[in-house]
Amino acid sequence: MSEAKGISRRNLLKGAALSAAGVAALGVMGCSPQATASSDGAGAGSSSAASETGKHTWEVKPEPIAADRIKETIDTEVLVIGGGYSGTCCALSAAENGAKVILVEKDAMLNGHGVGGTGAIGSRELDKLGISFDKSIEMERWVSTCGNRCRESLVAKWFRESERCMNWFLDLAESNGAQCMVTVGSRSTVHPEIDCYHMIMGGEIFEQHTMADFVEYLFESEALKNGAEFVYEMPAVQLVQDDAGKVTGAICENKDGEYVQYNASKGVVLATGDVSYNDEYLEEFAPIAFKVMTRLCSDQGNVGDGHNMAAWAGGAFQAAPWPTMMHPQAAAAFHGPFLFVNPEGKRFMNEATWVQGKCVGVMVNGGADHAWSIFDANWQTDLLDSLQYGGGMFWDSFRAFGTDYQTAVDAHTQTVENGLEKTPAYYKRADTLEELADMLDVDKDAFLASVEQYNKRCEAGEDVDFYKESHFLYPIKEGPFTACMVAPGLLGVCGGVHISDDFEVLNDADEPVPGLYAIGNCAGDIYAYDYPINVQGNSHGRCLVEGKCLGEQLAGVYDQVKA
Repeated sequence: MSEAKGISRRNLLKGAALSAAGVAALGVMGCSPQATASSDGAGAGSSSAASETGKHTWEVKPEPIAADRIKETIDTEVLVIGGGYSGTCCALSAAENGAKVILVEKDAMLNGHGVGGTGAIGSRELDKLGISFDKSIEMERWVSTCGNRCRESLVAKWFRESERCMNWFLDLAESNGAQCMVTVGSRSTVHPEIDCYHMIMGGEIFEQHTMADFVEYLFESEALKNGAEFVYEMPAVQLVQDDAGKVTGAICENKDGEYVQYNASKGVVLATGDVSYNDEYLEEFAPIAFKVMTRLCSDQGNVGDGHNMAAWAGGAFQAAPWPTMMHPQAAAAFHGPFLFVNPEGKRFMNEATWVQGKCVGVMVNGGADHAWSIFDANWQTDLLDSLQYGGGMFWDSFRAFGTDYQTAVDAHTQTVENGLEKTPAYYKRADTLEELADMLDVDKDAFLASVEQYNKRCEAGEDVDFYKESHFLYPIKEGPFTACMVAPGLLGVCGGVHISDDFEVLNDADEPVPGLYAIGNCAGDIYAYDYPINVQGNSHGRCLVEGKCLGEQLAGVYDQVKA
């Protein structure tokens, strides 16, 4: 860890506040003032009209709220709905460029999502470390992971704008006493992760919050200095459209149950997050999400409010299936490249894959919501050896660029030992394989046969069962033997509202819904089918770029400042 940056692993973990124990071990229709959302502020996952017609909630436009029910009307230029990463970034960007901005958030706090790292394809911090990438290769890997179903022009915009936006973010962070640590990616030639994960931490605001929401409060602090207004406990329930269909504002409901209409002359921004906690959306667009052990996303208010409002205003969705972001840390935080067995005690996949691949493999090929990673007494030596060929998120660790592999081994040793003591349901250790099988409650004969077969492949130096690369074939022979539960967890659904390259909400004919924009995990099209992680932290990186660029666009300065 870079002492020059004044960042320690202790300080990194100090800010972590993640949902699973394993992860923690390491975040209208009609004339104004009428509208198009749930007429009485009903939750995004419920609609009596939808249930009566047999249609989905987003397909049934509620009756507009009558003008005489509006208790207050407030004028602004930019209205941002949602106080997550993309929304707070957009509010700041628009405000610092001269626009009058109001952000409304339905909860009593801002809602960060994730552990705070932001991916960027370039930055001055990367320049300092001598890190550079072939953008054409990383772009191709991104698009390929998405099954070539994402819109390449939107992805390319992110690649063009990433460095400029990250440097702006670094300036902002440093002016507030924060610092940056770039963490390492994977050395794998098959599943590479480039060294581009910018962990921002430190300073007064960081000390007051967690790694999961620090960035949002940093953006808020600066936005307030630039004249923006943040209104909490003010959920948007309907968009307001004029006779021509232009979105001119939104109707919100305050904590007293009164309706407040915000008119926005320059645009309304949907930054309401994903649909992780709306089963109706998951059933239709991301059914694989039901196979995970748990939903890791901290914000249970991510129920598709913005998706509904966009659809009711005439917007379309990107094609299904929507990509899911998953990590296999819903139980244990470590498992490495070792043998995996399912609850039947049988091997079922090539274990030396990336985080998304491990999740899908466990659920689809393993046929369950968890598996077990099995290794013997030599695991630390084996892990150290493996990192020169692979690694990446949670196989390596969140270690600073420039530190050696032993740093990861030491960190994971602590994780495993702490897990054995504090979360024994997820970490098991036994002197014999027979005892371990009993502890795991798997079929003993199948388990022992799987280990024996795996050891034979290790000795032969070729895995003809699943063709795992030979340098990851570490035998399991010397006790004690350890098992760590590999359990997929859902972090987010990274698909949604159909948007243009300028973040305009589009209808089925690819025409903009005037005055309406969507960014962050509310928006779609930059991903498809699967979530690419060759650029680590690109979900936050996407929020940064979309928020900053749209803020500039709505303030009328983007053409002058764009890359």
